[in-house]
Amino acid sequence: MDLRKVPGCHVYGGVAPLAAGIAKIPKERILIFNIDSETEEALKDVPSFKVPFEKERPLPLECFDTIVKALVDEGDKTQCVFSSKGEEPSTLGMVAACAVKSVHTINTMRALVEEGITEKDWTEAIIKKTFEEPNPDKPGDTTLTKGEFDIVKALLVKLPEIQVGKILIDKMIDLAGEAAGGTHLRRCVSELQAKMDAASGEEQILLKRKLLNSLERYFYLVCFGAYCRQEGTTNFKNSFASWLAERSFIADMVENGIRVWEQMTFFSLSMTLPA
Repeated sequence: MDLRKVPGCHVYGGVAPLAAGIAKIPKERILIFNIDSETEEALKDVPSFKVPFEKERPLPLECFDTIVKALVDEGDKTQCVFSSKGEEPSTLGMVAACAVKSVHTINTMRALVEEGITEKDWTEAIIKKTFEEPNPDKPGDTTLTKGEFDIVKALLVKLPEIQVGKILIDKMIDLAGEAAGGTHLRRCVSELQAKMDAASGEEQILLKRKLLNSLERYFYLVCFGAYCRQEGTTNFKNSFASWLAERSFIADMVENGIRVWEQMTFFSLSMTLPA
């Protein structure tokens, strides 16, 4: 089976066995990230890492640091392959890897300026256009499809510098979702709200749980995007775990602005309370 590929980024997703799909990608260095499977015998010589993301949630958060550590000293052409039986966990890993690789690209471009190879204003204009300007709205876009959830807006009030991270992660989500044929990890939140509103009984309870999990996942992805932009300049000297620990109110926001709704009989994205 062919692997899903993120356009413009050497990042893939697929379901084991992977050997046939990997045989079709460029013959560069390859890293395998196993989410819910083991590396098959045919690929035992390929470096691999365990990133056991849950099916719907971005947990354990340490998986993000595993991805960062695996990629921090890798070249731009290193191929990253995420293996998972579920599409959402592999897409989550793919988005995270693309964010790390994007920061590597920014660092490389700025290093060329320092070496006198490229002109600073020209380089910064490309960086701004590619990584710091939001993608244009699409027909039918709303505040929710653009990820402007109350809990995210509250985070931006507390940490305005998060905005550049949200822009980066939204771009990676668009690439890994629409273009690579995976789950769109931002739009699926509002789509689940619509499905939940149309359901009843046990189905509605199940959909509410999925909705909260998807909102939590997007929220942490926005945080990870901000972490990448801030810590990427030092080649990720600090871990994502330590970055979050220094901002302990983020965990409080998740608990009081997202998870708390598990105990409520109703939930709507339009009535979340900033933590």
